[in-house]
Amino acid sequence: MHSYVITYDLEDGDPSPYEPFIEEAEKQGLLYVWHGKSLLLRLPNTTLWGRFDRIEDARSAFDRAIKKASRRVDYVINVKKRSTVKVGDLSVKSDVRKAPAAKWTGDSKFETARLHQLRDPDFSY
Repeated sequence: MHSYVITYDLEDGDPSPYEPFIEEAEKQGLLYVWHGKSLLLRLPNTTLWGRFDRIEDARSAFDRAIKKASRRVDYVINVKKRSTVKVGDLSVKSDVRKAPAAKWTGDSKFETARLHQLRDPDFSY
């Protein structure tokens, strides 16, 4: 598996599409909490990452999240821009960062980031 980063812009709507989209994206394996070498870092707004076999799988996960979030807000969420990149040499700097807490440590860096995203108030959306 490879790590992919997706940056995107959504068209605003009423209600806002962002929180429902983030919740559905997590269910599809896309997170806004990045696990670096030793720290967890909050990615910039409208940036997600996930572990997938192929870039097409990352794109499909994003598309499924948009579709499910659209059902929740009761209108079609328009994706204005999207960039999907396979991670090679990535550097992340964030003002929201911390060492992983033992109570939210999973079997992999991805699972640890996911557990912190879901449970750690320092990373709440």
